[in-house]
Amino acid sequence: MPVFAGLHFRRLVELARKDRLAPLYIFVGEPAEARDKAGRILSVQEERGALIERVDLAETPPDTLPALLSSGGLFGPRRLVLAASGEVLSERPELAPEILRALSPGGVHLLLLAREFPEDHELYRFAEEKGAVVPLALQKGRARFLNELAERLSAEGKSMERTVAEYFLSLVGEDYAHFRNELEKVILHAGERETIRREDVEAVVVPAEEAALFLLGDTLLEKGPEAARGLLRRLLDHGEAPPRIEAALFTYFKRLWLLAHLVSRRPELLRERNFENFRRTLENLLKEVWTDKPPALLSRVHPYALFRLKRHLDNLSEERIPEIFEALYELDAALKRDFQAPERAFYSFFLRVYHLRGRAPLKEGSADRPAFAGALPGSGRGF
Repeated sequence: MPVFAGLHFRRLVELARKDRLAPLYIFVGEPAEARDKAGRILSVQEERGALIERVDLAETPPDTLPALLSSGGLFGPRRLVLAASGEVLSERPELAPEILRALSPGGVHLLLLAREFPEDHELYRFAEEKGAVVPLALQKGRARFLNELAERLSAEGKSMERTVAEYFLSLVGEDYAHFRNELEKVILHAGERETIRREDVEAVVVPAEEAALFLLGDTLLEKGPEAARGLLRRLLDHGEAPPRIEAALFTYFKRLWLLAHLVSRRPELLRERNFENFRRTLENLLKEVWTDKPPALLSRVHPYALFRLKRHLDNLSEERIPEIFEALYELDAALKRDFQAPERAFYSFFLRVYHLRGRAPLKEGSADRPAFAGALPGSGRGF
């Protein structure tokens, strides 16, 4: 059995239902996801009378694993041993021969969970040849859980339109446990209805912290102040602190400003509809504009987030963005100096920013331009 990823993992579960088990499975990736995937094989075998044992190698000396695998008779029930923190074994290569000898009779099967595992390790090579390697998180962004989402919906007799699925995945982020929890909530909320709608997602899904804060800027620019206020209320209701929301908005618009600067250097970026072409152009442009080290706000975010972010520049010119930082300065003052209620202060900010879309920038000296114009990051004024 070679490497099993994505939809191919289902084959391992089907084989387990037929008592066709590999001596060694290595699940490489996030612990919660690895435990969930391995648990599907365990549950199938438990129903068929197999004995299940669990051990965490971060808490139990790894030297004891060969003895644990060797215990039990040849003619007893089949045993499956789930070993968490398997990455510990990558530092103990001398244990590999003992572990493989313990697995050779065939009465016991090892499911090893590891955050990462070297491909040149003896256990990994054995799993590739005679066992199964299950790599997790091969993709980033919303594509990571796409197969899992389709599989779970199919099992529950549910469906989602593509746009709703993309919206759901954009909210839940890349934490597997959060993804599973929010998916269960959406399925339950839909009840007897087969099709899960966007309203179901909006009603019950709590966005991942990073996704929710990032989404606030998106919601404001795309749907307007009322929709942004609705999301703000949900963030506040779930205990999000106003200073963190304010800081997230600052980061969001700083990132948008930097992206606008790049677009001004390479206007075709704004019109590019193919993500791979956008990613390659962006990568080259970052090296061209910042030869030493590009800003972390651009280099540490997945390019897909920037690919989606650029759509807001159709209605918001680079020249207008400094006025957003002026509005942020006012927001900060309203919260910290004037002690305004958070919802009122943020809503005023939302109204002002949304009003900037599609308008020409105010000229210096205009009576409508705030007196604190220029209070931008790094200027010594502001936050």
